[in-house]
Amino acid sequence: MDAASQSKTLIRGGWVLTSAPAGSGVAAAIRDGAVVIAGDRIVAVGDYQALRAQHPGAAERGGQFDIVAPGFVNAHGHFSEGLITGIASQYTLWEWLHNLITPVNPTMDREKAYHGTLLQAVQLLRSGVTTANDMFCSDPDPSGPITPGVVAALDEIGLRGVLSFGSGDADRDFEMSPIIDEWDALRESAAASRYSTFRVGIAALGRTTPASFAQAVEYAAGGGHGVHIHLHEVREEVTATMQSTGRTAIAHCAHEGLFDAPTLAAHCVWVDRSDREILAAHGVGVAHNPVANAILASGVAPVAELRALGVDVGIGVDGAASNDAQDFLQAMKTAPLLARIRDLQATAMSAREAFELATIGGARALRMQDSIGSLEPGKKADVVVFDGESPTLAVVHDPYQALVFVAGPREVKDVWVDGKQSVADFDVTRVDPREVSARARPIAARLVAEAGLERLSAFTGAPLAATEQP
Repeated sequence: MDAASQSKTLIRGGWVLTSAPAGSGVAAAIRDGAVVIAGDRIVAVGDYQALRAQHPGAAERGGQFDIVAPGFVNAHGHFSEGLITGIASQYTLWEWLHNLITPVNPTMDREKAYHGTLLQAVQLLRSGVTTANDMFCSDPDPSGPITPGVVAALDEIGLRGVLSFGSGDADRDFEMSPIIDEWDALRESAAASRYSTFRVGIAALGRTTPASFAQAVEYAAGGGHGVHIHLHEVREEVTATMQSTGRTAIAHCAHEGLFDAPTLAAHCVWVDRSDREILAAHGVGVAHNPVANAILASGVAPVAELRALGVDVGIGVDGAASNDAQDFLQAMKTAPLLARIRDLQATAMSAREAFELATIGGARALRMQDSIGSLEPGKKADVVVFDGESPTLAVVHDPYQALVFVAGPREVKDVWVDGKQSVADFDVTRVDPREVSARARPIAARLVAEAGLERLSAFTGAPLAATEQP
């Protein structure tokens, strides 16, 4: 059935912010505009009165004061952290990995993956995210593949996922074969999903032996798969890789052929000009994670310098243990704030630039700009409506500033993913959030006990150490 013969929905906004590029035939901002969707596609974008006349039978959503936007692209996250939110923020990255993530990794299984993903997907949808590029980081589970639980959760709640599994065999009691088995299971599960696609995950160069890294490169480049990897998040990573390979991590990835595959690099905080030029030359996309980088004291990515060289940059919330909130609007707001603090210039990043990073920028970084990231006819029907009746958005002088600096999750009224509503009238449509929370609590408590994290958490009712009392 083609779009013309399907039932249509007309989504009205006092402003429609399309993120459409110049020359596309669609204006970037349309006053009193509308988007018409049918099936899983956008069929028209333009003036409300004209589209209302052209599509008289379309059901109508939105309103004359609302703001309509493309679904946000969360360029980097970790559903593997879904059950350990709000813990261990007193550490910088390497300390945090040692004290929190390393004990958690062996405890992960499909049940935890499913419930943690559902819990965090609710928050992503409520903040307007329609596509989540996620790397599930854990040890492989000898009892069976873990990540099909992520696919099942996203299919259930209605959130698009670009999914990878990131682990490593350096200093571990397993080799590469169980990691490849997990990649195979995730790839097959994603292929059978409406919402998910597969990428090869590489947690970090330092977690992978040279022989296993070569296998990962072959799996990705040889198999025609995209890659999701952490690169240059902290200075220590750059130093360690220079000592072991004689190159920066970015230069080493290029030398070994990883960038022959479409690659999304998370963080890229500690990059010099040579590193930036390598990323640009190989078309590597970058995920900027402003909130997580601030919490873990990692630094501020040089977004302006990367973009000046033509590197595509998106925004990520990062994981639920490193951010800790899965509120994309918070991350979108923090990106220009950190840029302005870094440069001591109010012009360092505008609200419109931040909005573009959150939408078409993230899509380009993932090389998905032909299907998502902007409101244009023929693209996937991923649409967000912000409530213009809310006092928060009662006065809109600049719609970009209104979304980036003013709006919060309470203003996210409706969200369509792939043409189906995943949020309607301010809440998710396919799961009961209270039930999701109730099911997650005992599983999270069990995880804390299994990982021996009682000293970091009051979750089980045990007292914090004396030096950690609030």
